[in-house]
Amino acid sequence: MSKIDWLWIPVSTVLIVLGYVVVSLITMPLAGFMRRRGVTGVDVHKPERPVIPEMGGSAVIVGLVVCSILLVLLIPEHFWVYLAFTFVIIIAAAVGVIDAFRPWNALLKIALVAVASIPIILLGAYYSFPEIPFIGPLRMTILYPFVFAPLFVTLVSNATNMFDVLNGSMTGTSAIAAVTLFLASLLLGRPAVAIIYALIAACLCGFYRYNRYPAKVFSGDVGSLGVGAAFAAAAIIGRMEFITIIALLPAMINGSIILSSVGRLFERREISARPTTLLEDGRIAASRGGKAPITLTRLVVMSSPLREDAVVRHFFALNIFSGILAVATALFMVM
Repeated sequence: MSKIDWLWIPVSTVLIVLGYVVVSLITMPLAGFMRRRGVTGVDVHKPERPVIPEMGGSAVIVGLVVCSILLVLLIPEHFWVYLAFTFVIIIAAAVGVIDAFRPWNALLKIALVAVASIPIILLGAYYSFPEIPFIGPLRMTILYPFVFAPLFVTLVSNATNMFDVLNGSMTGTSAIAAVTLFLASLLLGRPAVAIIYALIAACLCGFYRYNRYPAKVFSGDVGSLGVGAAFAAAAIIGRMEFITIIALLPAMINGSIILSSVGRLFERREISARPTTLLEDGRIAASRGGKAPITLTRLVVMSSPLREDAVVRHFFALNIFSGILAVATALFMVM
């Protein structure tokens, strides 16, 4: 029995608790710091338009980095894998931090997020044969490190970022996805990556306490890009690329329909027409403007206006369904 087989249960249990506690303890002090520095945003989905501290997702990144460093130290059998995961998160989060103060154009931002895949490539923490259900492993010896891995990190990171539109929408749905991917990785017999998914879920739950409706703090790009990169890195490390896409399907669909409706890469600040409008009673309604981008939020409220928390619950339901599909896919792969 390898070291990871008998160590992963106690180690993961301790780190899950540690990740949740660390994020829970530092989120609001960090939010207060951001408010004092003027790093805030307007919550546009509430009639009173409260001013909320931004970049609170830094707490999630801190929790993930602290716990992943401990993984490096506690389970040296997978030293390079966990080290690569740590650096991927740091680089993606750094892109979010810099963009918050010195905004880049969409193309440059995407290119810089792709840079986060470099630690995985340099440290060899990948497999060039991604597994596809019903088809089997694909041979991508050259394409995987130089094309697929950077594109995959960019795709997942930006899809997660684009789903951070309502109170708790990104953190809640990502936590659900992390739990289902944890279960899927156990079914596939991959405890080394299961620990990573458990940590992602724990850190997100610690932050969700303050980010859920009505939000006391916003994640910002630092959190959403970092979380998305964490999912991408874990998928590459654990050979779970296809299953990860399924688990994150609502976010992936949201990103796809937004880009297809706009017709180009863009930053949120470049879009003047909003996809939804806020009614006087606080409900969110679909925008009727032809130039407004199509989003998953807009589709959910197309037939009837809903409160913000009700829309997020719809997202949760969609993510639970996609999570079930992801676990079922993993089960099929081991049959």
